[in-house]
Amino acid sequence: MTSPTGMLSARGGTALWLLQRVTGLFLVYALVVHLWAVHVVTSGHLTWETITARLADSTAWTVYYLLFIPAVVAHAAVGVWNVVLDYNPRPSLRRAIGVLLWVGGAALLVYGFLGIRPLL
Repeated sequence: MTSPTGMLSARGGTALWLLQRVTGLFLVYALVVHLWAVHVVTSGHLTWETITARLADSTAWTVYYLLFIPAVVAHAAVGVWNVVLDYNPRPSLRRAIGVLLWVGGAALLVYGFLGIRPLL
């Protein structure tokens, strides 16, 4: 696994570029699935009971949400990192922001997984 400083180096740019594209494609798919589930399957009448029943009845939905959370976090973190790079901050600030993005991303992953844990 690449360390935060290694992933955020010049050599890590290709990996981040690819991660941004892969998560972006997955999020397009996730949006289509979401719109279909909310507006076609449930006719816009989405309730907590509907969501919990869907998760309890299908492993596919569980896998969907387990992939969706890290995809959103990774896509957002890489996007923010790209904005940071546009401003070309000094190396120490760049490193601090990189670590903040890793720690914040990890915290959001934990928060997201804890949020759906009761539904699994």
